[in-house]
Amino acid sequence: MEFGLFGAGFHRREGLGGLAAWLGLPPEKVRERLAAFQALGMREAVVLSTCERLEIYGIGPLEEAVALLRRSLSGRSPAIWVGRAAVTHLFRVAAGLDSTAIGETEILGQIRSALAIAREVGAAGPILGPLLERALALGRAVRARTELGRLPLSLATLAVQEAHRQISLEGKKILVAGAGTMGTQIAHAVLRHRPASIRVLSRTRERARVLAEQVGGEAGTLRDLPSALIRADVAFFALAAPQPILSASDLQAIIAARDGAPLWLVDLGAPPNVGLDGVLPSGLHSIRLEDLQALNAQYRERMAEAIARAEGMVAEAVEEWERWWRDRQIGPLIARLQQHADALRRQELEWLWPKLGELTPAQRARIEQFAHRLVQKLLHVQIAGLKGIAGDPHALQRLQRQWGLEGDARMALPSESRSGEGEGGCG
Repeated sequence: MEFGLFGAGFHRREGLGGLAAWLGLPPEKVRERLAAFQALGMREAVVLSTCERLEIYGIGPLEEAVALLRRSLSGRSPAIWVGRAAVTHLFRVAAGLDSTAIGETEILGQIRSALAIAREVGAAGPILGPLLERALALGRAVRARTELGRLPLSLATLAVQEAHRQISLEGKKILVAGAGTMGTQIAHAVLRHRPASIRVLSRTRERARVLAEQVGGEAGTLRDLPSALIRADVAFFALAAPQPILSASDLQAIIAARDGAPLWLVDLGAPPNVGLDGVLPSGLHSIRLEDLQALNAQYRERMAEAIARAEGMVAEAVEEWERWWRDRQIGPLIARLQQHADALRRQELEWLWPKLGELTPAQRARIEQFAHRLVQKLLHVQIAGLKGIAGDPHALQRLQRQWGLEGDARMALPSESRSGEGEGGCG
């Protein structure tokens, strides 16, 4: 059983496959998931659930946490990162290097929210708290010091920018199917292009109403989708669904009812929300997730230098984190050694004073100074040796047991990652 630092997760680019129920979780659901992980004996845990990814970072029993994920996701195996690999992956996520839209900034707010909820329920402690704080600081630095900050901010804004490039959104009737995180981002991004109207559809009218009020639009449910598509100019789809909600035959009927008016569909679903088979009907235009991914790949090519610099910043941050981790591991041992040496110094001085007879205060002070300097010089060698073994978890654990610090023995930082069976890596 593994009790070190780990991460485990999925990304929607690999397909939903039971993942939809874990994406874009509201705070109350995140708290429920954290409670489930804490019940497994997790010392610390953070759940990062966005419209693109589900990731768990934890200090505790890795196998049990992965088993819980598999049970909730119909046996699907997550990607797993252990120790240094987990830190590297988290830092790349915060830097925007693992997002569909390279350099997007929304992930920073999502990490901040995940950390706040974990702290609220007592799940983020002395390891994950500082780790996520450092990830956030790195993410801000990457965007401030590289060109990545000039890229589209998210997959949603990339989709809106591409739709506006191909057909101006100004004065258009816009439909947004989905009122989650991505749908919200789309609606707000569209609003900047001064559309004629925005209509928001969701599975529940209340959720659609909340978003519609934010952008001055109308609300409805997915039952209104066919009639809404007949009236819309551009429709954005951002629903977490395991299969298309519109078939090719549905679209044929909708196109026939539009009397030749063109309709643009922007589908961000994975798998697609709209089932398009073969050649598109006349008057129907489509921008799909793979189109946006290809566009993002073009951004990556143009931004190769900025990405390389960001990757270098990630590597430096990981090295800095490892030094912090090792100092934290070896610190209690150094403190115990210093306490022991100081106790011996005082004990030997107490033995010495009666044998020296009457001494002036200055003489006593000089002898105490000599004893202190001697002990510190001897300790210097010992402390250097302790720091030298900080990277060896087995030697560190032996010393922790010897000094009565077994409670910290499980905190050694492994340097390798390992994977679940049949995983699709997302890091």
